[in-house]
Amino acid sequence: FNREVDARLRAHGLSLASIGPLLLLNWKGPMLQRDMVRASAVKQPAMVALLDKLESLHLIERETLASDKRAASVRLTDAGRDAAAIGRTVLLDVNAAGVAGFSDAEAATLVALLTRLVANLESAAPK
Repeated sequence: FNREVDARLRAHGLSLASIGPLLLLNWKGPMLQRDMVRASAVKQPAMVALLDKLESLHLIERETLASDKRAASVRLTDAGRDAAAIGRTVLLDVNAAGVAGFSDAEAATLVALLTRLVANLESAAPK
């Protein structure tokens, strides 16, 4: 799944790693950088590097808060919104291909089982 998504995203100059923050910002709107870290499975240093790359591609803009010079607000640019839309389409297309031939009940069961699997792994992860 990840390889297929990444290959399709790379055809648009994107990657699986880059699409997460873009989709998060598209869904939530502008966010503090630290809140993006909390909302994702990405650690602070990796998020900073990823946001640096997205900013260099003009997909996001960061603005330091006047009230706290250590905090930055992150927002999508128009190009970032376009990239998020591409990412969403790619994810939906790959998901659809993955469950082709499944009944609605089978697809729902698969999603429920995968959701449980992820929850189990997250709760068992060392803190």
